[in-house]
Amino acid sequence: MPVTSSPTIRSAGLDDLTGVHALEQACFVLDGQSRRSLRHLIAHAHGDFLVAVADGAIVGDVIVLYRRGTRVARLYSIAVGQAARGQGMARRLLEQAHVHAVAQGCRLMRAEARLSNDASRRLFADAGYREVARLVDYYPGTDGGHEDGVRLEKYLNN
Repeated sequence: MPVTSSPTIRSAGLDDLTGVHALEQACFVLDGQSRRSLRHLIAHAHGDFLVAVADGAIVGDVIVLYRRGTRVARLYSIAVGQAARGQGMARRLLEQAHVHAVAQGCRLMRAEARLSNDASRRLFADAGYREVARLVDYYPGTDGGHEDGVRLEKYLNN
């Protein structure tokens, strides 16, 4: 069932753990984050964990990590649930990730995507990212092997 209200994007809290874990499991079959990892990312990571909430449910999230002493942000993860797809939610989350990174003084955002994930690569390309490297055997594959990825980057306007 599609999202019926306009989602609100806000910082995640520990009360969101069940919802973000469910979203993670639905979106990332092979390499989803564990509850423990998500808890750490919400409570302790040097970064921003944002959630999109509509109709009382978490329908998307984005995680941006910052490294001390550098002006480079890493878009660690972006996920949009089935009900919110096709409505520009990933684009909105990505835009908010950029806003937060700029507020942290970052000038460059990096991300990775599966080579086979055309939708993700198109999202990044449309947002001004360029593919800068091929990542050989970077992701676990469905057949027990591995799948290549791509590293993407975008200079942020400060």
